[in-house]
Amino acid sequence: MAIVTGANSGIGLYTATALAERGYQVVLAVRNVERGRIAMERIADAVPDAELQQVRLDLSSLRSIKECAAELLTSVPAWDVLVNDAAAKLVPERLLTEDGFEWNFGVNFLGHFALSGLLVPGASDQARIVNVTSLSARNAKIRFHDLRWDNGYRPGKAYAMSKYAQLIFSRELNRRCRDERDSAYPSSLRSIAAHPGRGLPPVGRRRRPSSRYTGPDSIVFAATDPGLIGGELIGPSDRNQLQGAPAAVRPPAIPDEGVTALRLWRIAAQLTRVPW
Repeated sequence: MAIVTGANSGIGLYTATALAERGYQVVLAVRNVERGRIAMERIADAVPDAELQQVRLDLSSLRSIKECAAELLTSVPAWDVLVNDAAAKLVPERLLTEDGFEWNFGVNFLGHFALSGLLVPGASDQARIVNVTSLSARNAKIRFHDLRWDNGYRPGKAYAMSKYAQLIFSRELNRRCRDERDSAYPSSLRSIAAHPGRGLPPVGRRRRPSSRYTGPDSIVFAATDPGLIGGELIGPSDRNQLQGAPAAVRPPAIPDEGVTALRLWRIAAQLTRVPW
């Protein structure tokens, strides 16, 4: 069983289709139910024997996130893959979610942080979480003094910070799962970050995902490759991580990563009221 956020379009749709091809039962977690229905039809056209369902998820709303998690925990016996893909991108003006978070940070990071924490009790013995980050995280930093971007909002930098936070979260979650002294996190759970580089093959009504390696294949690789142990960053393998076969690639430098990750985790738990 695989759960894919933002599965109604773009990389999320590509990933959901590829996982269905590999025999996963796929849950499309989408904000717009009608678009989710259309996406399910497109996947079914490409993979006639696909087992699909959808659940409504609005990552800008903690209420919706909690409702979605509760529905999944009661309807899905155990999930094997959670792909945190849905994202706001380059929101031109500063917006706040209904819970008062800056939109990029709230949707791309805090929403997935809360969803992941709520869904962990339903994870299978060999489950993995794939957190989709971005090349833009290379030059980002966490503005702990102004997470809401109350001063000097810049769309590109706000998006990059949210994806940087997603990368830090992914690595910290994997460390916690590997820490034998901390029984609060399932030791078998693997957390893997992935970024698509560039290049999205078309997934049309009568076209399956391309068999050649492209950027979105990094997410599929992170979700399915049995050799991954957790903690990796998967991306296209050429020198600039823009295209090529997916592989473990060098992550951007995270100054004082341990301190930064702990601070970010504590703040996320406080803001979302999901203390995990």
